Order: sequence, then structure tokens, then C-alpha cells
Amino acid sequence: MAEQAQAGPNKVIIALAAIAAGAAAQRAVSVLWRTVRGPEPSDDDSPLGEALVFAAVSAATVAAAKTWATQRARRRALSKQQT
Repeated sequence: MAEQAQAGPNKVIIALAAIAAGAAAQRAVSVLWRTVRGPEPSDDDSPLGEALVFAAVSAATVAAAKTWATQRARRRALSKQQT
């Protein structure tokens, strides 16, 4: 019963960690892109290749950050339950 009572808050914390990590990763990619390449390819005048590279880098970085944060938060929640 105690595990069920703590499952709700843990799920919320895990979700918030994933959202925060995704947002931070997206911001980091945007800042790095602007520093290295200039403005993000967000309009129709951008070359297709540049837009595809930006999309791929952005998606991979955000997915990796969300996965890492979710696993880290889940491990931390489990270790707190065991103590």
C-alpha cells in the first residue's frame, strides 16, 4: 500500500525531470547552433539539408536528455523507497 501511495508523486517528479531535461537540451542546441551556424533554419528560405541536420541533431539531443533524466529520476525514486 505504501508503494502505491508514493507512485503518484514519483511519476510526477519523473515527468517533470524529463520535461526540464528536454527543454534544457533544446535550448542548448539552439544556442550552440546560433553560435556555430547562425540563425536556426526556421523559415522556407533555409536549405533543406541544413533544416534536416538541425532537426536530427535537435531531436536526438532532446530524446537522449529525456531518457537520461527519466532513468536518473526513476533510480533516485527507487532508492528513496528502499530506505
